Amino acid sequence: MRHPLRIPAFFSLLVAFLATAMGGCALIDEKQDDCPEEMQMICIVNLESNLDEELDGMLGSLHDRPLRTALEDYLSHVFIDEVHEVDMVFYDQRQRGKMTFSQSEVMDAGQKVFVLRVPASDYRVGGVANVSAVPMVSVKNEAEKSKFSMVQEGAQPFDSHPSGLFSARRSILVRDDEDQQFQVSFSMANSAAALVLNRDSCDVRSFRVEFEGMADSFRVVDSVYSFDRGIITKADIIDATPYTGSDVDMAAEKDSWSYESYWTRWVKTPLMACGVGFPTRPISTVNANGDARIWTIYIYIGLEDGTVTRSEVLIGRPVRPGQLLIIKGWICADGSFTAIPEHEPWWVGPGIDPKPEEPNPPASDSTVVGVNVTIDWTEGPTYQPNL
Repeated sequence: MRHPLRIPAFFSLLVAFLATAMGGCALIDEKQDDCPEEMQMICIVNLESNLDEELDGMLGSLHDRPLRTALEDYLSHVFIDEVHEVDMVFYDQRQRGKMTFSQSEVMDAGQKVFVLRVPASDYRVGGVANVSAVPMVSVKNEAEKSKFSMVQEGAQPFDSHPSGLFSARRSILVRDDEDQQFQVSFSMANSAAALVLNRDSCDVRSFRVEFEGMADSFRVVDSVYSFDRGIITKADIIDATPYTGSDVDMAAEKDSWSYESYWTRWVKTPLMACGVGFPTRPISTVNANGDARIWTIYIYIGLEDGTVTRSEVLIGRPVRPGQLLIIKGWICADGSFTAIPEHEPWWVGPGIDPKPEEPNPPASDSTVVGVNVTIDWTEGPTYQPNL
């Protein structure tokens, strides 16, 4: 699935404000009355994502096609190039950044022109889009530009964001008695991470995944994410079984297999989970113990004997705004996660040695910087998919 940036033809919508009907500009501060005849605000959705690149690199083989299709369907409402509604707030720089004007409009497009009447002044404009589609996120403290934020709040663990969130910011100088046109670009403010687990070696009875380390809020005008609160996101379980079929011909690929992709072959449909939330920190802060983690994945695997194995997977690669990160690994017989296959692959390809020569081979996925495993975890998972 591809997500090109679609730019529909321009079309405009005249916006009549309640205060305008009363004889003035639509203002919070009614003392300002120097209004231009009209100002065009062109809102454009600018989706810059690595979606296709990540899918091609991690789930690009014919064998992995069912996994890719299932993940694409799950993310079809997240990586989007059209938004439903936009909320714009104008902060007057000549009044110490006071909010003097705000407007909410339905967009339902990738580009749209709104015609506004705004008093002449120097503004910092902040905008958000699709916030109403994400129940755990709300807009807070619009009175000050430094506090105009999208904030995630509520009971933890949080559900995954069901939609892409977008934000915009720019400075504009509105002149008196002069029609002007400004363009505001809305860019994606949240991100996604997916986990794909080969379970050929394990009889899994239950499966739960949580992410920890995402931002709790985003200050729009300053473009700053906050990590003041520990956010735990409950990843959704993705069932790829309905997407498997006879068109998946593993034999057609065997002549081109290499060791890097060799261990990812699977017999049982792999386990998949995906979570959408605000991004992680952009870089890792290495502490005195050499912990290079940026964020953490918690995997809970329920086994046939009723026990639960918990793997704490330390991730050293950030998840950036508008980005998808896919982490692949194995579930071992005891339910633990590993990024290295500890046994022969189920299929022996021609002329390929599945065992590296070095005694301590590097992790097959350098994204994983460490794993802490607890066997017989006392708190079992609450999600029980049909496995």
